[in-house]
Amino acid sequence: MKNSWTGGEAYAVTAPDENLALSVHRCQNGAFERLIDHFESPLFNYAHGILQNAFDAQEVVQDALLRAHRALTKQYDEARVAALALRPWLFRTVRNLSLNKRRSRKGALDKPLEEFDDDRLGPFVGDANTDFARREDAELLRRAIALLPVEARELIVLRFIEEMSYAEIAGTVGSTEAALRGKVFRALKLLREALEKKGVTHAM
Repeated sequence: MKNSWTGGEAYAVTAPDENLALSVHRCQNGAFERLIDHFESPLFNYAHGILQNAFDAQEVVQDALLRAHRALTKQYDEARVAALALRPWLFRTVRNLSLNKRRSRKGALDKPLEEFDDDRLGPFVGDANTDFARREDAELLRRAIALLPVEARELIVLRFIEEMSYAEIAGTVGSTEAALRGKVFRALKLLREALEKKGVTHAM
């Protein structure tokens, strides 16, 4: 099986207790390929959620992975690498690169989430994760998420698609867990409104 990014052989198996960052730092055989196999797809989904453009998202992920390799193998010492929270660190890199791409095309969908908190919509009912997994709703959800402001899109992706903890999200976007809970709640309200505009009335 070929790795879609390097073109080399994919290393699909990663030991549950492997510190991938440390393995890459030590230049262990196949370590960086395993890192790519593990993170490339979720990082692309996250970048695409922000940028809404597959080419730009692919470019951002490739840039982020190159930066990660350079940092892990040349810039960081072993102690720093060993203590690194790899997942939030990678997502934060992708986030910064994605937002840099958007700076020249700011619009209404870039407004902060607080401006959308109009109290018209109540909380979601039921398990949002279950609905995200329903195949019949996948396309409607994708289209509805695309209508959200960028901050809401990225929080929906991180919390409900990547299933990050609030601590991991805080490490990714540079916020507090308390603030993020409110923002995720508002993001879900906006998503519900977007779905209702598309005629989806069942509870999330």
